[in-house]
Amino acid sequence: MSPIERRRWRVPRGDRQALILPEPAALPALVRRNQDLLASYRFDLAPGVPAPPAPGAPGLGPGFREFRAAARAEVLDLARRYTARWGVTVPDWREPMPIILSGHQPRPFHPGVWIKNFLAGELASAVGGVALNLNVDNDEAHVQVFRLPTRRAADQGGGDEVRTVEIEFAPHARGVPFEEQPAGAIRPETVDDVLALVPAPALGDAFRDCWQRLARAVPEAASLGEAFVVARRRLEERLGLGNLELPVSAFSDTSAFRLFVAAMLRRREDFFAAYNGALAEFRRVYRERSPAQPVPDLASDPSTHSGSPRARSRGEGARMELPYWIWRAGGAGDARRRRLWVEPTPGGGLALAAEDELVGRLSAEDLDDASRGAERLAELRRSGWKIRPRAISMTLFVRLAVGDVFIHGVGGALYDQITDAIIERLFGVRPPEIILASATVHLPLETFPATPADLSAAQRAVRDWRCNPDRLLPEGVRRGGEARALTEEKKRLIATRGATRDERRRVWQRIREINGRLLALAPAQPDAAREELHRIQRYARYNDILTNREYPFCLYPAEDLAAFYRGAVRIG
Repeated sequence: MSPIERRRWRVPRGDRQALILPEPAALPALVRRNQDLLASYRFDLAPGVPAPPAPGAPGLGPGFREFRAAARAEVLDLARRYTARWGVTVPDWREPMPIILSGHQPRPFHPGVWIKNFLAGELASAVGGVALNLNVDNDEAHVQVFRLPTRRAADQGGGDEVRTVEIEFAPHARGVPFEEQPAGAIRPETVDDVLALVPAPALGDAFRDCWQRLARAVPEAASLGEAFVVARRRLEERLGLGNLELPVSAFSDTSAFRLFVAAMLRRREDFFAAYNGALAEFRRVYRERSPAQPVPDLASDPSTHSGSPRARSRGEGARMELPYWIWRAGGAGDARRRRLWVEPTPGGGLALAAEDELVGRLSAEDLDDASRGAERLAELRRSGWKIRPRAISMTLFVRLAVGDVFIHGVGGALYDQITDAIIERLFGVRPPEIILASATVHLPLETFPATPADLSAAQRAVRDWRCNPDRLLPEGVRRGGEARALTEEKKRLIATRGATRDERRRVWQRIREINGRLLALAPAQPDAAREELHRIQRYARYNDILTNREYPFCLYPAEDLAAFYRGAVRIG
């Protein structure tokens, strides 16, 4: 049975509503199931792939379980040392303690994302494990803005006007990942710009507190993304959360990750076919016609194809793209992410390229012995080249090699079905389960008097004045001779309707004329109904802005958010 099923998950719509699947009480059992499943795997990543060197785990063999044990030790040791740098709680870890994973880009996210961190901490506590949040700093540093609602007096017509504004906190860095954007890129005047526009003092107080934490983190951080992470993690410390943190850039430089990439280079044709096959299956199940959704297929160079259609679908012998980013560290132009391409070379080796730029070669012996292949990748790193996973290849690695469960939001949970299918296709095993967690929390702002019921009533009133003015005219007008005559004629026309199409058209046109003449007898009332509809529609638009769920968490009173999260994620 395919792991890709059409899911109809939706983010919660109401204020302070959470979506957690399975429900929190069932999550410890899910972790135990995953632990048993992962312990049952009996495969090698690729022939000749030894375990990475790791603290306390020398000389491990080539099987997946040994690889996973060493990878966990290496990544958790790195995460503990990384987190300790920021003067916050660093939980102990040793096997077989479960590792609860979550992750997101480092910039400030909305409260529906932050709930994952609190659920990870709660679940780790319930199962005697640790929570590890992965900061996806290899993502492109685009849309560097704070979005917030602002409310001010309208220029004309009285009342207030509400709109969404965007305040840039750093220059847009097209194609450049977060890890390459220096912390000094932050705009110091951002705080004043935001505070001048926030529509309530509580929002300003919350943002000022977050900004002060960010300002203290900037001199310590290697990148702007890291500064945001440090500021958030120190806030979480105050709120009682003790999760570990680790950037994707950091685990991408581990021996474990390089060995995994070396194994995927050896199995590139299988990997290529499994990746594109899983995407095709996802599009079929979800009836998605766009080849760019949810992500594009891996490409291959048609001029290098050979063999049967099946061989071409696997990219056999072809120059092909693999799902990794590559770029050279430093320099204004070099730091833009590029796609990793590989091409067979004479003698059974492999050339690696950043799109069209050759960056290195692996010999046939490097591919046959993944430890040698990993060392060649380490040499590339020492020369300045960085290899980083994309979204699917990131979760593929951490779900197999590091974690016992991954907590996703709605979008991630949908798309990680592709990872599930790749695991089945590539390794022939059932993938571990995931957890879905999301929430909606509105900013603590007063909204306008316009409910959906109010809008429906106002629309109905305008429609009734247009179609049934005879029912709504003031009593004094209805009793007048003209109104009575028009009303009686309308009743007769509705009763007769007409026998032919032409007759029905003439009846309908006459009824419209009668309705128009009836409206003219009391023009103020239908005008008032239209004005009321326009007012409620305007207020409804304003309320949509005020209750948008995607404003950054740093605009919310932190203790208030934390109290909601604790109640929503409570397991026992």
